[in-house]
This record gives sequence, C-alpha cells and structure tokens, in this order.
Amino acid sequence: MTDDYYSILGVPKDATQDQIKKVYRELALKLHPDRNKSKDAEEQFKKVNEAYAVLGDPEKRKQYDTYGPAGFGQRYSEEDIFRGFNFDDIFRDLGLNINFGSDFSGSGDIFSSMFGGARAQNRGRDILHNLTLTLEEVAEGTKKEMSIKHIKRCPKCSGAGNEPGSRVIKCPKCNGSGRINKVANTFFGRMQVVTTCDLCAGSGKTYERKCSACGGRGGVIDTEKVEVQIPPGVSDGMRLRLEGMGDFSQYGSGDLYIEISTKEHRIFRREGDDIHATVRVPFHTAILGGNITVPTLKGTKEITLDEGTQQGRKIVLKGEGIKRFRSNSSGDEIISIEIDIPTHLSREEKDIISRFRELDESTKGGGKKFRFF
Repeated sequence: MTDDYYSILGVPKDATQDQIKKVYRELALKLHPDRNKSKDAEEQFKKVNEAYAVLGDPEKRKQYDTYGPAGFGQRYSEEDIFRGFNFDDIFRDLGLNINFGSDFSGSGDIFSSMFGGARAQNRGRDILHNLTLTLEEVAEGTKKEMSIKHIKRCPKCSGAGNEPGSRVIKCPKCNGSGRINKVANTFFGRMQVVTTCDLCAGSGKTYERKCSACGGRGGVIDTEKVEVQIPPGVSDGMRLRLEGMGDFSQYGSGDLYIEISTKEHRIFRREGDDIHATVRVPFHTAILGGNITVPTLKGTKEITLDEGTQQGRKIVLKGEGIKRFRSNSSGDEIISIEIDIPTHLSREEKDIISRFRELDESTKGGGKKFRFF
C-alpha cells in the first residue's frame, strides 16, 4: 500500500470526483481479467480498485492527502480501505449484472468471487467506537476503560451454534461444500460465480437442534468492559485497531476500531506535535526584562524574558509539546508574548510615564517627534 493512488489511476491531485470516477471506469473495463488476458491484469485490476476505494471516497481521500501514501498506509489497513466500498453498485454501474450479495469489507471477498474462487466465510462485524481525549492525555498517552456492546461468544454452546448434545450434520443445500455455483449473464458474457451457501452461511454444516440461547448463531449480544492503552501522539481522526474485539463469528471475530478526537483546550492550540499558547506580560517586564511564569502541559515553568521584548515575540520551549506517535521525541511549545498595556493609571503612574516620555524624547534628539517619512 505504498504506491501513489493518483499515479495508479493516472490523475492529477486536484482531479474532481467525476474525473476520478470516469478514469476508474475506463481502467476497470480495460483491466478486468475476463477481458484482459495478460498475466498481470488481475494484480493491476486490484490496485485500481484499491486506489478508487480511497480517492473515490471524499473522507478517505482527505486523510490520504493529509498523511501521504506512507502515513496513510500506517493508519489504514486493507479492511479500512474497502469498508463501505459497495462493489454491487460499482459493477452494476459498469454493466456487470452480478449479485455478490452485499457490501464487502475487504478486497479478498470480491476478487476471490470474480476470479473463480469461493467467497470467504463471513467474519464478525467490525465495530467503531469514538473516544474523546484531553490534550494532556494525547500528549503523554493514557489508559481508558470503555463499555462496548457487541456480539460475544455464546457461553452455552461455546460458539458452536448447536444445542449441547445435539449432532452436527452436513448441509443439505450445498452438500457440505459451503458454496453454491451460479451462472450469470454479464457485460463480458456468461460468468460462473461461486457464492456462499445461504443456508449454512458457508460452513457446510447445520444442526439437529440449534442452540436455544443464540439460535444457532454462536454469539449473543452483551456489553463488556474493554481496557485500551492509548499511545502518546495520536491525532484527531486516527483509528486504533483492537483485533478480535468486534462482533463474534464462528469464522473469525471482527475488530474494534477506536476513533480519536481531542477536546478543545482552554490554553493550548495544537499544530502537529507542537502546541501554541499566548502569555500576557506587564509592559514594564517587557521593557526591563525579568522572570515570568508560563503554562506547560505538565504544569508551569519559569523562564527569563530579555530586556526590550517586543509584542508578538515567539519563545520556543524545546520538547514541551506532544510526544510524537511511535517515537521517543516530542514536539515543542511555542509561546507568543502579548504585552499588557494598562487602561487605567493613577496620577502617580501617569507622572512616571510622562517623565519617561520626556527622557525618551530628549535622548532621541531634543524632543524630535516620530515621523513615518
């Protein structure tokens, strides 16, 4: 998944969604293995579909443009890429009147069906859970406990699906193979499609008596506590995968995906792994210099301000930002200085400021006033 998707489709990065769809249609028809007999057609066809699954989805395309090919590949698995990618609609739009049954969650299903193999057994459904963190939790990492409602293994039949003590028998519809062969008329001619047996869901077996607790499904709906370790440096929109923590299935449990979002901080603003804050200092401290206290994610820190500090000056605190994801280094904290000019002065304070002005003007040339030109 390191290839550039724009290069695979041969479109510029500013291509519209309609342009991407048009190019994809042309490539899909050109590279379809039933039409293109070259030995690498199947692999190219898969790459084109993968590229379109990302660039044809505005949200996935936005993430891809943000992180680039390498960064996107670290954050998104093949299952993430093809999740919600409706092959039924796409191939029907291309003139392929094949009913594959439903949306596919991974590329293996569609390609095994199209190229003559059997569709993979139905694994459990993946689950998406949203988790909101504070900036402090993002910076250092944290451990969270969540309640997840999902399908878990049936405790009565241990996931087998049959009533304890009843026999497992061969499926009468597919004769135990788990697959049914169908012939369909398509844009490319007649194709033989191998589909999963709908009676036994591809297992090739059924039961004398189904489990009374789960109805033969092998799983029951329940709410469970899940503890997850959040690593430092996660960013908004990032998804963490907990393998096997999704819905249970006899053919493999789905995964649990934790999507991260961050609460707005009252002091800091995040940019990448750096954080930004504005600190107001008295005008006399800006003029004379001195020690000031600034906030950090770990508390407060005292720093020294130079004489003559100007409005908007940036002060960088190295390593006081966010810990970088999967790294031992950290970003920085950037302090913007805002000079606090008093709006109400006592008579004595006004006299002192007036005296300062007189001294300043005399030093700058006997009362010569500031001019723009």
